[in-house]
Amino acid sequence: MSEYDIVRTVQNRLGIDSSRSQNFLGSEITTSLPLQISLFYNFYFSLLWFTACVTALALKHGALADTYKFVAPTIFVIMTVCECIRLYFGYLGNLQERVPELAAFWMVTLILQIPLCLLSILNSDANVLPLEMSVHSILLAFLVVELLISTVTIRHMSVVQETKFNLLHDPNRQLDDDVVSDNPRGSSM
Repeated sequence: MSEYDIVRTVQNRLGIDSSRSQNFLGSEITTSLPLQISLFYNFYFSLLWFTACVTALALKHGALADTYKFVAPTIFVIMTVCECIRLYFGYLGNLQERVPELAAFWMVTLILQIPLCLLSILNSDANVLPLEMSVHSILLAFLVVELLISTVTIRHMSVVQETKFNLLHDPNRQLDDDVVSDNPRGSSM
């Protein structure tokens, strides 16, 4: 059974008119527009965030305790490097529909960026300035939104890629209707 026959079988099963859709398996786009929009605005906000944090560190460096004179810049450098890596993996994973890169984006967001951002906001010993509080709060909002959207996107991409793989490598496999539907969890809303 050729790939064309598999596509026709899936189209017939889903009730898709084959004259309007030439290549069902290769044409479904699983990138997330809301995630891409959030990453786009987060990229430009990161430039403002970087400038605001450098300014705040320069202003408060003399008033910090000796321990925080080392800790605050270290946290800032780690957050800056993580933010660059995170945005790169987010763009790459979403636009090229690559689950491993999107999963790396998700893990860096959850494991590194959110805790460091919360530490920067909630640590009263670091003499948090209002400028820092505002930019870190906006960054935290971006992080939470991107974490939630990327979770749904990863699930959807995984289901679609698994379905494509199964159809191409085992053409005689019977598909469940919820596997090939647009809803990755199989529940109707």
